[in-house]
Amino acid sequence: MLPRSIFAFMFITLPVAAQLGARRPVSENPLVRNKAAVEAGERRFKQLCSSCHGPRGEGGQGEGHGPNLVNSWEVRRANDERLTSFIRKGVPGTAMPAFALPDDQIVELAAFVRSLNAPAASMPVRGNPELGAAIFTGKGGCNSCHMVRGKGGFLGPDLSNAGATFRLDELRDSLLKRGTLSPDGYRPVIVKVPGEPPVKAIVRHESPWSLQILDEKGRLFLLHGDEMKRASFAGKSWMPDDYGSRLSPQELENLLAYLSRQAVRASGQSEPAGHAEPQ
Repeated sequence: MLPRSIFAFMFITLPVAAQLGARRPVSENPLVRNKAAVEAGERRFKQLCSSCHGPRGEGGQGEGHGPNLVNSWEVRRANDERLTSFIRKGVPGTAMPAFALPDDQIVELAAFVRSLNAPAASMPVRGNPELGAAIFTGKGGCNSCHMVRGKGGFLGPDLSNAGATFRLDELRDSLLKRGTLSPDGYRPVIVKVPGEPPVKAIVRHESPWSLQILDEKGRLFLLHGDEMKRASFAGKSWMPDDYGSRLSPQELENLLAYLSRQAVRASGQSEPAGHAEPQ
């Protein structure tokens, strides 16, 4: 029989890793890595596209306005050739027009649109992933709640595939705006264990008559009826809300770079591009 701690590890990490991995595959399209094209495309996007799609691709308002491009699966799954074709030829049956622009300007627009939707692992970053790893396990204390490749805590989501699952802006918001990436199954709770001080935990499943709880030591508890009184819900997430003051701007960039490079890949896939120097 598996030890309880190993069972708990399998219970929490495997479903979460599978869910994160299935949500967004890592883009191998090269357009997004052309920083100059992305910046030029942003300027042109604001001139030509923002009236329908919003200034940052967040989507327009009202009938006939363009969809959100930031969370669009149509954009995510289209290769670069298809994406440029959307811009050059328009999209039949929609309000999306064709744009008679030179090829280089079409490419720039596509590069910017790709950057809005690209997973963090495919984007150039300003920080240093190696220094970020030290912050993750040290000053940031992230590994006390989060696992990466089987090492770390139990109170937060597994981050082994964070770079393939989330955009850079989503990862940044998760550090500076507590709770933005908290999925179901991570409700914070304090549980009283007989013979021990109260310990931090999360509610994995709950119903009116039972609670399934995973504590910070990786132990699973199933509480029924009156036993549920051993658990008291915490007023806020276990995610710290002081990273903006605890870490310097460069330390934040390094931590973000580390998280962005966590991406589970099938055998034979290339690693994402390395970090870019700060500007």
